[in-house]
Amino acid sequence: MKVSTCQHVPCGAPFGKNADARQRYCSAACRVAASRARKATAPNGRLAAVTALGAPENASERLDDVRALWDSLIRQVATDGFMVIGASGLPVAHPALRYFSALHSAMRDLEAGAESSGTESPLEQMQRLARQALDDYDAEHAI
Repeated sequence: MKVSTCQHVPCGAPFGKNADARQRYCSAACRVAASRARKATAPNGRLAAVTALGAPENASERLDDVRALWDSLIRQVATDGFMVIGASGLPVAHPALRYFSALHSAMRDLEAGAESSGTESPLEQMQRLARQALDDYDAEHAI
């Protein structure tokens, strides 16, 4: 059976006359959005509620989640060290370090919508813990 419109419900754009009979979506973006909607479907058959990251009513809850992830990554880097052995056997920067910039941006954006309860900013906390980890590393590897 040939489909004449995009199967992504919010879109529903009609296909051209020369469209492939197997075509279900008008673009890759609609295909990905439909896939994400299917995966986000709750067990009762309804879509799970998704709120925007900048939503002020959930900012404090999201900030707590991002801070928990931040703390977890800092502990992991402090435990493993800034340099770890890579797949080739050579020392490389810890893979978790690539996420700190994005987490910092997310926390900054969320803090704009929520009251900051701590006196130390997340960036200051990261700098303090990074210095502490470097000092610990230097103390362990001093010759």
